[in-house]
Amino acid sequence: MLNDRIPALKKEAEVPRTRRGKKLLRLVIALAVIVLVVLFFRSPLSKISEIQITGQEFASREEVEQALGISSGDSFFYPSIGKLKSRLDAVKPIESVRIIKKFPGVLRVEIKEYPQVAIQLASDGKMSAILSNGLMLTMPEGKLLDKPILSGWKPADGNLASLCRVLSGLPGYLMADLSEIQPDPSTSYPDRIKLYTRSRFEVTTTIGLLKDKIAYLSDIVQNREPGKIIMLEADTYLPYSAENVTDEAE
Repeated sequence: MLNDRIPALKKEAEVPRTRRGKKLLRLVIALAVIVLVVLFFRSPLSKISEIQITGQEFASREEVEQALGISSGDSFFYPSIGKLKSRLDAVKPIESVRIIKKFPGVLRVEIKEYPQVAIQLASDGKMSAILSNGLMLTMPEGKLLDKPILSGWKPADGNLASLCRVLSGLPGYLMADLSEIQPDPSTSYPDRIKLYTRSRFEVTTTIGLLKDKIAYLSDIVQNREPGKIIMLEADTYLPYSAENVTDEAE
């Protein structure tokens, strides 16, 4: 018979309904997620609503915002925090910065500037602030004049930057006592300087020696009467009273 010669075709196994339902559910969830993501990135929640900038004194808010290159309404997620930090490298008063993104929409920029170490007095009487990195900036209005005055220095003098670095490492109480610093170079000591303190001492030393000699200066200022101090290869101290006696004898 014909039925005996032709083998019967095998029926394809039917996919269980439960498996087809799971696939459909996964597809619906994926589409829903995509729609939600698109809606989120188009909503105000994905935008910057507020930019908080703190810690700046010499760098203006406008200068910081311009360097960041962002404003309210821009994307909250882009650029990255690392990218924003690198952009602030162009703002010279800034030593370091911490950036925090606080959802929703708040971008906080915490700035640490190079500390002010001195005041530059120009020949016309105008004063500028000098930072520890040697940067010279306009003195902010209302800024206290509690730093030593640098007089007689030229902006291109290489010793000026070295002096600023040394001053940034001095103890606060000694910095507060320093009144004026002048260049006093010699053949033997090209970086020699003359310091005047508010406690009425006159000190001759060098920029290179100042950091190591400061303990000697501190001891004399606290325990001796005002006078002249030389802190070079050898340290000497002569009170003004002894100097006056010598002048009278002569």
